[in-house]
Amino acid sequence: MELNFRNELKTEQTQKLALSQEMVQSLNILKFSGEELLDYLSDAMDENPVIDVELPAMEERQIVEVTDDSEFSLDENSDFIPEEDLFGSVYDGVYDAREDDWEPHDWYEYSETVSNEYDSYYGRFTYDSEYRDLYDYDLSGNGDISLSDHLAYQLEMTDAPFMTKAVADYIILSLDENGYMKVPLKEVAEELNVEESLVEDALQLVTTFDPVGVGARTLGECMILQLQSIGRMDDMYRTIIENHLENIAFNRLGAIAKDTGLSLLEVQDRADTIRSLEPKPGRAYSVRQDIRYIIPDVKVEKDQDEYNVSINRVASPKVIIRSEYRDMLRDSENGSAVADFLTSRFNTAKWLIRSIDQRNETILKVTGEIVRRQKAFFDEGKQALRPLTMREVAESVGVHESTVSRAVNGKYLQCQQGVYELRYFFTGAADAAGDATSEYLKQIIANLVQAEDQRLPMSDRSIAEAILIMGIKISRRTVAKYREEMGIPSSTLRKRI
Repeated sequence: MELNFRNELKTEQTQKLALSQEMVQSLNILKFSGEELLDYLSDAMDENPVIDVELPAMEERQIVEVTDDSEFSLDENSDFIPEEDLFGSVYDGVYDAREDDWEPHDWYEYSETVSNEYDSYYGRFTYDSEYRDLYDYDLSGNGDISLSDHLAYQLEMTDAPFMTKAVADYIILSLDENGYMKVPLKEVAEELNVEESLVEDALQLVTTFDPVGVGARTLGECMILQLQSIGRMDDMYRTIIENHLENIAFNRLGAIAKDTGLSLLEVQDRADTIRSLEPKPGRAYSVRQDIRYIIPDVKVEKDQDEYNVSINRVASPKVIIRSEYRDMLRDSENGSAVADFLTSRFNTAKWLIRSIDQRNETILKVTGEIVRRQKAFFDEGKQALRPLTMREVAESVGVHESTVSRAVNGKYLQCQQGVYELRYFFTGAADAAGDATSEYLKQIIANLVQAEDQRLPMSDRSIAEAILIMGIKISRRTVAKYREEMGIPSSTLRKRI
């Protein structure tokens, strides 16, 4: 058997998608959330000296009216660039800056003829520091008082002895995020080189502060402090708290009644009171440290029977070209290194401006289609949310499904129902019943539980059978999942005397 190897050159024609660096960046800009876009523009300003950022007034926003038709018309005063001018034939939603870069003479002509109507993009003035303040959002929640600051303020208002206040201040700083004192008092006394009785007096002082229950060492002690504050504390409550908290958690009222000699109604009343207490008195303050404010990307406002969709310009700032560099280009010699450098920077800025406009237009189109298809939600609420997929929206808007995914990624919508992430409206395809979403099923479950006989609450299987009567097939396991997501206890825990 003879094997022959030989090298040869062969040419063939193939088609493949080649994304330029500008196109990749355009895809990223579409995907960016409002906060990420601000970070990106901040970096762009560092790299390109001719770029600055302006936050337009809210009244300058562009509006898309949502009608019963699939067509959307921009407001006649809109300064958005038409889709056909920006969308490439190869990849929708991407603007390739290289297609129409300006040459130096184009920028020379522009700098001579620019008129006031373009000042919203090509500012006549340099960046004003007052605009920058509008981007300095406090995302840490530090504007709210912390638990330790709240307690320290109360401590300062007391007339306790100096040493007691000093030890109390140490205790306040030793509390965990829920307001509990987990450090042994003996350890505190050794650390501060004081008598343990002084530490006990200081802790007793802290337990009189707001929120009630702070400074407790155990859950039971926390509850006792709260019952004392409302005048309900007695020996029976102490017995129940010390011996039957687990029975209360699992609604085993009969076991408590048998041990205490109380009637079931009396046990239920005391159990309800205990359940109403706050087990973590400090969390109302610690949670504030984790608050992150969401700036909606789009707003949906009702005008008679129609809904208007608009970009929230606070979340989508404009890029402007600094006027002093435009003047520098005008005064520089044609073909000089300065002219070539500024021309390159201006083209980059021009691409960035148009990419952001394209981002906003795509978000508007996608949101407009969502509003049109989910109109019942905006009229009636969560229970009216209908099945919807990204593919359906993509086909209606005329873009790829991945473009819709990028357009809704990390974007939020504000309407009369509240603030929702755009992904919230994509509930997937309808089930066998044809019109049941998870939100719709959750609303049915909540209604059934609300209307049930509390002496004989419905089991998950009973709820599934009741929904089946409505023509919607759902398993017991799915009912249990939705019930737990809504924070509804099991039938055992919902049972009342």
